[in-house]
Amino acid sequence: MHNNDIIRRLQYIFNINSKDMMTIFELGGLTLDKLTYLAIMAKPTQDSARDAQLSRHDLEKFLNGLIISQRGHKKNPDGSIAAPDYSMQRDNDINNVVIKKVKIAMAYTTEDLLDFWQAADFKVTKGEVGAMLRRKSHPKYLIAGDQFMRKLLIGMANTLRG
Repeated sequence: MHNNDIIRRLQYIFNINSKDMMTIFELGGLTLDKLTYLAIMAKPTQDSARDAQLSRHDLEKFLNGLIISQRGHKKNPDGSIAAPDYSMQRDNDINNVVIKKVKIAMAYTTEDLLDFWQAADFKVTKGEVGAMLRRKSHPKYLIAGDQFMRKLLIGMANTLRG
């Protein structure tokens, strides 16, 4: 799945207008002009690279901005604002991080995620969801493939946009 396709689908699912999308990017630390934003939101071609229009680092900036827009800044114990987390080190980290950060931003439970996958007629167990949400260093960590991500977004659209 292309990185910008994830963002395009999230925009549709949550019914976010372009101005608010640019604000979310900015909250995450990425200031975009209108042309760059439009290039990111353009539909990718089949043969283009996953990160041709949006790098995984910029995708994660968007997701951090989504968390901040929905939940506010994360605070350190001393009350100062915590630095954002950047977990996407490799391409196979992307789907797991997107699932985690959307779950955090929207305050979804594991049951909500399971309901979204069920709405897309995709069988996922509670154990698999837990394994996807674990740290990469955990022995039971499960890499979420593109099919998990695609079906989750389809289920979210079916459920939230009906």
